[in-house]
Amino acid sequence: MLANSPIADQNFREIKEIVRTDNRGRLTIGQEVKSKKYRVLINDVGQILLDPVKNIPERELWLWKNPGARASLERGLQQAASGEVQDLGSFAQYGDLEIDD
Repeated sequence: MLANSPIADQNFREIKEIVRTDNRGRLTIGQEVKSKKYRVLINDVGQILLDPVKNIPERELWLWKNPGARASLERGLQQAASGEVQDLGSFAQYGDLEIDD
């Protein structure tokens, strides 16, 4: 598999043997994929891959475009999950401070 491949898992299972598009190009796939959003990819031989996606608010998109920030976030999440935390107490006393941008 390619390093940047959208295929995260090779364990595919058939959910319908044959489906046919209607005259508007739509497919009915089934309940397993109901109410989800997909990125649609097609390869040179016509195979189609539906890659499930979630919307990311634009204000958070910077994190997904910044590999360094994402790596730092992932490290922090791993550290928190493994108990590598240090309680610094409450920061409530700073809640009303004005911040100069």
